[in-house]
Amino acid sequence: MLQALRSQGLKSVIYGSLIVAMVLVFVLGFNPSAGKKHAEIGEQCAARVRGRCVTPKDHLAAYRILIPRGEGGELLTGKAKQMGLLRIALDGLVERELLVGDGERLGITVTEEEVTDAIYDGFIHVSLPSDKPSLASYLRVFGGKIYVGFRDQKTKHFDMKVYERAIKSLMGRSPTEFREEQARELQAAKVRDVIRTPVRVSESEALAAYIDERSTATLNTITVRPSYLAKYLPTPSGKDADAWAEDPANKAGVDQMAQEHKEPRLRHILIKVSAGATDAEKQAAKARLLAAMGRVKHGEAFAAVAKDVSEDSSAGQGGDVGPSTEGFVAPFKEAADRLKPGEMTEEPVETQFGYHAIRRDPPMTDEEMRHMVALELFERFNADKAAKEMADKIQVDLKAGKDAQKVLDLAIASLQPKAVKGAAQGAAAGAKKDPRDAASVGEDRPDTDPARPQIVATASFNRGGEPVQGLTPEANAKVVRFAFGAKDKDGMDEVLRNDQGFVLVSLKEHKAATKDEFAKDKEVYLQTLVRQKQDEAFALYMSRLKAASKNEISIDEAYLAAKLGTPKAATDGGAPVPTPAQEDEDDGP
Repeated sequence: MLQALRSQGLKSVIYGSLIVAMVLVFVLGFNPSAGKKHAEIGEQCAARVRGRCVTPKDHLAAYRILIPRGEGGELLTGKAKQMGLLRIALDGLVERELLVGDGERLGITVTEEEVTDAIYDGFIHVSLPSDKPSLASYLRVFGGKIYVGFRDQKTKHFDMKVYERAIKSLMGRSPTEFREEQARELQAAKVRDVIRTPVRVSESEALAAYIDERSTATLNTITVRPSYLAKYLPTPSGKDADAWAEDPANKAGVDQMAQEHKEPRLRHILIKVSAGATDAEKQAAKARLLAAMGRVKHGEAFAAVAKDVSEDSSAGQGGDVGPSTEGFVAPFKEAADRLKPGEMTEEPVETQFGYHAIRRDPPMTDEEMRHMVALELFERFNADKAAKEMADKIQVDLKAGKDAQKVLDLAIASLQPKAVKGAAQGAAAGAKKDPRDAASVGEDRPDTDPARPQIVATASFNRGGEPVQGLTPEANAKVVRFAFGAKDKDGMDEVLRNDQGFVLVSLKEHKAATKDEFAKDKEVYLQTLVRQKQDEAFALYMSRLKAASKNEISIDEAYLAAKLGTPKAATDGGAPVPTPAQEDEDDGP
């Protein structure tokens, strides 16, 4: 929707004039140094804004009230640290001080009665950065304020003692300090309203945005994976691989990879087990892995077996997961670390992903390593080339109007089933035959392989979507433009490349939103659109205000780094939050 606002809303004469006028009046029309309130000499400041000191106590009070709460009301300080909430709270205070300064110069004031009324109503006002409007609902900040209540549980009326206890425990504030801070928050809120309130959305503009946002498209995709083709192409000869590696276009890459692979590599074969699998399903998965291990024990290369049967993304690289176990789950790491070069685990290793066979490559001479790398890269090169050729041929046939499924069937039929060596040995090693396992029937078949090219429909998406996984943002933007400009069953002229292979895209269905649908949703949609447009107007204003005031804003990064680097709390893994008593000790009476 924001894309629609940029393309439609910012063209609005009223909206554009409003932003320009606000910036001229607030930023350019006043001396940015006017109204400074200087900090005391030697006073520590988390930030200084136009000469005013934002103290660590101010900062931590804002931070504490923003920390998410768990279901039992406990502070989720670990979550707060993960979100970067210390920085967010400080950025909000910086923006508040800029707005307060402009409010003072414009004569926008807050009375004691207004502060009292806000407190009596049970609210704590707090500032969030203008460039993060989506944070508000998550942090329970609605309309720039958090409801606390300050009410006696029995009478349900405002209670002064409850109020004083609450602001002390929640923010480490005395009543006087709290009122002073809330007065500044209310003043900043008034300036925000001056900027946001005039923003309007016409019904015709809302209709255009609604149709743009709610219109959807669905695509058909076909992915031709090099890893799939690699299983059915003839195994290249070592002589051909070495000759390819000596080609100047390939030599540097082969040499670099051979150098990187000097330390013995770890490889694994994974047979997945889903969460909640039955004992029978677990035993079947374990039996399939034992069959694969039996093939290795009877002479097949571990990498070749991994390519045939492993269900991990590393299968295309012969199960290669690098030389180090750093970051691996504990059962895998412990088993792999015990292996010497040339050894394979004797029994399947169980993790939350399934069953693994793990092997550490034997040590190799430089010549042997370079030859192995040449074979691996040459095989990848051939598979990549074959996959691109197949994708191009499929696209030509589809453009000629041929039936898509028949085109795929013919392309797959050009590949030959691959005999699987060692099926008998695997069975002899104790594995029961499983009809789902190609190894148990003696061949891999291209026409039943789950990775074969198939017609797959995407989920419906709008103009802001990313319909094809694994594409770059630029490529997905190109797909979206195609989807909303094409006719049903049209295909893209370009074969795309994602992290799995070569992707062909055609439009399955385009569904345009209608005026009747808009009429049903109009009231809620208009309110949402106005809020988003107001957020965008305010964010634009604040970015210009901060740019104009950049020489008068300073953040104490050393202070912030010290807070972020505080040792982890023993309870929930997050940065500990000082208690009000600790804050008083740190910052003085």
